[in-house]
Amino acid sequence: MRSLELNARVENTRELKQKPVKFELTKIKEHFDEGILSIENQYRVFDDLQNKGMELEGKTILRSQIVLAEGTLDFFIHEMSKYAVYHMFINQWSKSDKYDRFSVPMGIFEKIVQDQGSDDAFFEFLNERFSREVYLSEECMKDQLNLIGIKFSDVMEKAFPTASQKESIEQGRNVVKELFKRRNEIAHQIDRSHISAEQEDITKDFVYDNIGYIKSIAHAIFDIALQNEQAEA
Repeated sequence: MRSLELNARVENTRELKQKPVKFELTKIKEHFDEGILSIENQYRVFDDLQNKGMELEGKTILRSQIVLAEGTLDFFIHEMSKYAVYHMFINQWSKSDKYDRFSVPMGIFEKIVQDQGSDDAFFEFLNERFSREVYLSEECMKDQLNLIGIKFSDVMEKAFPTASQKESIEQGRNVVKELFKRRNEIAHQIDRSHISAEQEDITKDFVYDNIGYIKSIAHAIFDIALQNEQAEA
């Protein structure tokens, strides 16, 4: 007969909390490029569905590519933020004005002091703090880039080169705003209008262009960050 008695609770068997990994700049960019490549590979799925006459299903692939590409950019900015703010903390990156006003809970501060200046607690805090936030709107992206010492205008000028700085910045602002708007419409309302419930059309050319914009923004951030790091060396 099976025993129904409660077994004694085994102590200290809970899995240890995994510490976040500190990646170098080149590895952060590599993660971004790998993510974008996997999304671009979905064009083959779209083409196959189109050839089979499955147009609606194919457009679902296109919509998912926009949401995933935006998510890849957001994760990239998260990783860049952890890298830059952490290196400001250990005095290996020029501190931004916003860094000087960056709030840290007293519990984290006490842990750093108790650990005799260990930076692990601060990096874990950054990982948890930034993971709760989204940096895809123009305002949030600009604020986060300011925190890590990179001007939004410099990124837009580099990502969208035109005849004038003003034109580049304006083009970049419009791209960021429209991409975030479309990403939200797809993710939260399956690309349908709240007014008519009609679904917005989407094309492969639209997705191709906008993934290109996302790559340009991320690569511009990386290039500027790398220049900043080399200047500190």
